[in-house]
Amino acid sequence: MSQPTDSAAFRMPATVAVTGAMGFVASRLIPRLYERGVRVLALARPGRDVSALPASPLLEVRHGDLAEPATLPGAFAGAQSVVHLAGLSLVPGMLPAVLGDGVRAGVFVSSAGVHTKLRSASADAKRAGETALRDSPLAWTVLRPSMIYGTPRDRNMVRLLRWIARFPVMPSPLGGVTLQQPVHVDDLVAAILASLERPAAACRAYEVGGPEPLPLRDVIRTCARELGRPVWVLPLPLAPAHRAALLARRFRVPFPVRPEQVLRLTESKSVDISPARADLGFSPRSFEEGIRAEVAMLRAGTS
Repeated sequence: MSQPTDSAAFRMPATVAVTGAMGFVASRLIPRLYERGVRVLALARPGRDVSALPASPLLEVRHGDLAEPATLPGAFAGAQSVVHLAGLSLVPGMLPAVLGDGVRAGVFVSSAGVHTKLRSASADAKRAGETALRDSPLAWTVLRPSMIYGTPRDRNMVRLLRWIARFPVMPSPLGGVTLQQPVHVDDLVAAILASLERPAAACRAYEVGGPEPLPLRDVIRTCARELGRPVWVLPLPLAPAHRAALLARRFRVPFPVRPEQVLRLTESKSVDISPARADLGFSPRSFEEGIRAEVAMLRAGTS
């Protein structure tokens, strides 16, 4: 389905409920909603410190626990749409409250990890959440980002950058030949905003990643170059690499990736972003540009 050509057909909802409002993506999304004059209903667990939320007269904090559906009725009241950033596994439990409060549209951030062929309870839960959306009357849009990066809060590239800053050797299963397609957080936010306002996005799922896939070794070398540090990509067979990650976790020794991530590093994370380009005007920045900015933020101590 192609996007509408008449920009007047694009209409941002006046009020948007945001789950996962204290998280990394929300910290970049909420100010962009304010810029568009959107009233934000930020959902937070009861008792949660919400002082870090970006302040604005357009902000209203709502309390509810997505893991406890009984706490949710009324939490979404008044919203025309919802942006769900808190995990697709929570969708089946929250949908009755969303629909019961009169919300009829939403953008749901899933993950490209749903395509894994490995056994994964997390991927299964995300798939179940997507199925619940497809079976609902909601005008949903699902975005499946690849590895999200962009600021020292990203929990992905920042770990790699800090490792390279300390050590000149980067162990990598299979020598880092598998493809990665990291997406900058602000490009993901742009896709969320476009999904909120473009009719073409209704009841569609989109892969969102960087402009092109890169071998992991090129990702590592680009990070090292922007840091001004030498790095040697050390090829490791899969089984020893996985055992090393397990031992590192057990003995709390620094290691650049978690054990489950070692296994995922053997799977291509290349995604097809052409539908997002067509329907959402998605135009992601290069990895080199994005990681250069993140390195600058890391050195400046900003997030």
